[in-house]
Amino acid sequence: MDKLFKYIIAIFIACTLTGIFIALNIPRSKLTFNEKMRLSKIIAECNTDLPREIGTIGYLDSMSFADETITYAVSVKGDDRIIQVYSDNYDEFKDMLKYSFIEMNGQGNLGNTFAHSLETKGLNICFKISTENKKSMSWNITGKELSAFVDSCKLSPTTALKKVIDMQIKIANLKLPVTTSDSPKATTVAINSIVGDVKDESCLLQSIKCEGNNLLFVYKVNEEGAKDIKRLKDREEDLDFMDAFVQELAQDKDVQEFIGMLALSHSNMVLVYREKASAKQFSLTLPYTILRNHCKVPQNLLSIN
Repeated sequence: MDKLFKYIIAIFIACTLTGIFIALNIPRSKLTFNEKMRLSKIIAECNTDLPREIGTIGYLDSMSFADETITYAVSVKGDDRIIQVYSDNYDEFKDMLKYSFIEMNGQGNLGNTFAHSLETKGLNICFKISTENKKSMSWNITGKELSAFVDSCKLSPTTALKKVIDMQIKIANLKLPVTTSDSPKATTVAINSIVGDVKDESCLLQSIKCEGNNLLFVYKVNEEGAKDIKRLKDREEDLDFMDAFVQELAQDKDVQEFIGMLALSHSNMVLVYREKASAKQFSLTLPYTILRNHCKVPQNLLSIN
């Protein structure tokens, strides 16, 4: 399979970040002419910081406002076959968009605030993706539809993030536990970050679990890999060391984006390792308080604790 075909975008949280600023700056009443001008000005200011790279997957190119709709334009790397993947899973991608707002509720109910602001103002959102050959596809969600969804969804932010990851794994045609015979049909920021190289037998993802604010990723590792992790485990209480460890992980562009998803959902990342030979299990917890310091999410949006 052509390597470029593997790049598919599923990082809608990153696309919505700028929208949070808009939601927090709009008064609670129907949009007047002056407010439309103000909204257009805010979007123009946001565009001065774009395009913004999204891991190795693509770019958030621009935002625009017309016909009561805020549009996020995203370009994806790869060829036009990506469009077919989106088309085949159109409804699933729209659901992921909606669940991204539940994830943002990990930060002072920001997802609900944004969604209700859109409905109150009579606004809609649109996400438009384009390939390098200018083929495109769009998802449109009305403020009323989004507001109804966030009100009806009872999932916690961490559980919503797990659901989005599960959907991405399904779209990528992967099954857990991952084996070396698997070959993902498409990759996302999350898959690049947590699955890794499925041809590498030293560390293969077995399952993903959610326990409160903890998102657990269970891996099977060989003896050599287990030794390295045990050394890290011995330093888990050394917060300076753990901070440096997460900083090193964040050098990977996709991992940095994924850390942002964890931070928005106010989740801890727990890496659970099972030795192949002995079946012994040990875990390493990367707490939210450290993860939040190493992502692209504006720090003023993230709670301290």
